[in-house]
Amino acid sequence: MERPRVILQAVKLKGHIGPDRKLEITEGSVDLPEGDVEIILLYPQPESRAQPPSPLTWPVLDGGRYLGGSLRREEIYDDGR
Repeated sequence: MERPRVILQAVKLKGHIGPDRKLEITEGSVDLPEGDVEIILLYPQPESRAQPPSPLTWPVLDGGRYLGGSLRREEIYDDGR
């Protein structure tokens, strides 16, 4: 049995979350139909003061041991770009 196709529409609204943790729409009221909705909240977050990870801790790929001494472009790319 096939599920009915659902088309979602996006509407941009602005709101405020109060100390009671309730969302109040403050700008952009639109004539919305009655029913269930999905909400994605975007909110500013304070910048982290943590230090960025050191390059010494970045993940590394093990390329094995290359014995040729140098690489030419033709050796890297099959088409010799």
